[in-house]
Amino acid sequence: MCGRFVAITDADGLARFLVVDKRDVDHLAPSYNVAPTHEVHAAVEQAGRRTLVALRWGLLPTWLDDPTTGPGLINARAETAAVKPAFRDAFARRRCLIPADGFYEWRAGPARTKVPYFIRAPDDRPLALAGLWTTSRPRDPWRPVLRTCAILTTVATRPVSALHDRAPVMLPAAAWDEWLDPDHPDPRALSRLLLPAPDDALVMHAVSQQVNSVGHNHPGLIEPVPEQLRLG
Repeated sequence: MCGRFVAITDADGLARFLVVDKRDVDHLAPSYNVAPTHEVHAAVEQAGRRTLVALRWGLLPTWLDDPTTGPGLINARAETAAVKPAFRDAFARRRCLIPADGFYEWRAGPARTKVPYFIRAPDDRPLALAGLWTTSRPRDPWRPVLRTCAILTTVATRPVSALHDRAPVMLPAAAWDEWLDPDHPDPRALSRLLLPAPDDALVMHAVSQQVNSVGHNHPGLIEPVPEQLRLG
């Protein structure tokens, strides 16, 4: 799964990385501890243009009568998202790319502790995570429309599988145009793009347990610490 991630590349860098045509968001503060309900950058296709936008992490299904400030659905299983009621409308027409500079996962340690690990690309480039997004209209007409998103997950491969059996779907640049196309003639066929990452696509290291609290948000969170738990 994906419950926390890092987003520190600025909007200019993301515009270049995602090759966007337009920006609807100028700045989101860099975060070393992105958590559900936080705003995140995403690339969507609108009116034929790849656009950088801000979405709230935690998808609120369109059939909710009165969206609340709850966390929503942060992950969707790639194997079933196309048919699950909470995700199928978004899967059909509102797919996105959610850039991340890495993500966190935990493994059980001694005395019921949890040891966090930071997982990233070997070259430190951002990861383009496959996502879904939607809009929700609160009952109160004075409240703004909410645009929310979820990250798709699939079977984890090494090294993530040593920590958890699920991992975010990372899409290569060659798949972005097709994934973002809201007029794709057969959206369900896009499930073929949602593959586990190659074993050499990610590296990881143990980090401070400060990341366990969303109150901590600083560069030290991704710095390596001495191995607290030897991986098998």
